[in-house]
Amino acid sequence: MLIEGGWVQVNDRVVEEPGYRVSDQVVVIDANAQPEPIIPVTLLWHRPPDAGPCDPEALRHIPVPGLRLLRKNLLHQQVVAPLHAPFTGLVVFTQDGRVRRRLFEDAALIEHEYMVELPGQLTDQGIDNLRNHLQQARAWPQVPVVGKISLNARSDKGTRLRMALKGSDAGLVGALCTRSGLRPQAIQRTRLGRVSLAGLPAGAWRFLQGHEKF
Repeated sequence: MLIEGGWVQVNDRVVEEPGYRVSDQVVVIDANAQPEPIIPVTLLWHRPPDAGPCDPEALRHIPVPGLRLLRKNLLHQQVVAPLHAPFTGLVVFTQDGRVRRRLFEDAALIEHEYMVELPGQLTDQGIDNLRNHLQQARAWPQVPVVGKISLNARSDKGTRLRMALKGSDAGLVGALCTRSGLRPQAIQRTRLGRVSLAGLPAGAWRFLQGHEKF
C-alpha cells in the first residue's frame, strides 16, 4: 500500500509498482507515508479551449499543488458527459460505479449549466427567440429536454446567456444558437448537477470531494 500510494522513491523518483526491481539504488519512504487502500476516485477537469480529446491520462502531466495523482487513480477511468471542441468547461472522469450510474441512468434528471458568450448586444426579443427554439427542441428525436435560458450579462463587448438544461448535452446548446441565427464566441459548461467549476482554472483538475453529490 505504501508503494502503490506513491510514498516510495527509488533514486529520487516515485515508483508505484510493487514488483519494481532494485539493487543498490537508494530507496526512501516518505516521512508522511500512510498505508491506506486506494479507493475509486472521480476527477473534475476544466477543459480549456485548446485541449485535445477528453483523455484522463492527459491529467497526469498537469501538476496541481497539494494533490497527488496516482497511477491507480487513472486506471479504468470513464468520461461522463464529455465535451468536444469548441466547447469548454467541466468534464467528469470516474472510477466510481455509483457516480457512473447516477450520471448515466439519471441523465434526463441531471441539469447542465452553460455560459454562452455572444457577440453584440442580444435583445430581449432575441432571447425569447432562443426560448421558443428550446420549447421546440422537446420534439427533437433525442432525450426530452427541459430547461431555461436567462440573461447573465450584457455590455458593449457582447452578451452572456445562462442556459440550464436537463436531458441534453453541449451540442444542443450549439444547435439552439444555430437555429436562432446566432454564432457563439464560446460555450462553457459551468455546472453538472450540483457540482460546479467553482473557480477551477482552465486546464486544471481536482478530485471530487466526499461531500459533493451530482
